[in-house]
Amino acid sequence: MYAEKASASLKEVVDGIQTIAGSARKMKEISIEQADSMDQVEQTAERIAEVVQNNSAAAEETSATSEELTAQATTLSSMVSVFKLRQ
Repeated sequence: MYAEKASASLKEVVDGIQTIAGSARKMKEISIEQADSMDQVEQTAERIAEVVQNNSAAAEETSATSEELTAQATTLSSMVSVFKLRQ
């Protein structure tokens, strides 16, 4: 009788340990997946930062070009203002 109770108790302990081990394996798998996801998020953030930096540089170039075109248009306007059209 004591042997049967001890055997049943040990079986419960083994079953509990197996359950805990299974849970630990799942937590490990989830942790690895989360780490992989965080790596992907970090890579994406770095790419976004790179694109933003490139866009900023392009915007500065566009602004400089716009200013140059405005100056050239003003010069051209001054140059052609001496001509009179017949009516």
